[in-house]
Amino acid sequence: MTAPQTAAHLAPPGLRLPDLVNSTGLGGPVVGDGTWLTLGEVIARYRADGFSDSESTIRREIDDLVADGQLDSYLTRGRHRRVSAAGVKAHLAKRKQAEG
Repeated sequence: MTAPQTAAHLAPPGLRLPDLVNSTGLGGPVVGDGTWLTLGEVIARYRADGFSDSESTIRREIDDLVADGQLDSYLTRGRHRRVSAAGVKAHLAKRKQAEG
């Protein structure tokens, strides 16, 4: 039985792959390229923009935006939601403008 291959095993000899962080830039496991966000990443973006909504409030808001067709999303095979980073960014900008 051989060990599972990792990205380091797949890189050409002598090539150092960059260390990766998640799309929020906060470290942790790589989720993707930043195009699609996990709920945790969405919450981190809300916090970074100064919003202090609870996780359940953010989840409901995201669910409402998706249901209204205002935010693109999809479910992974494990039934975890991913939402559009561009959509979240636009929504947060609208909220900041409305509160400003």
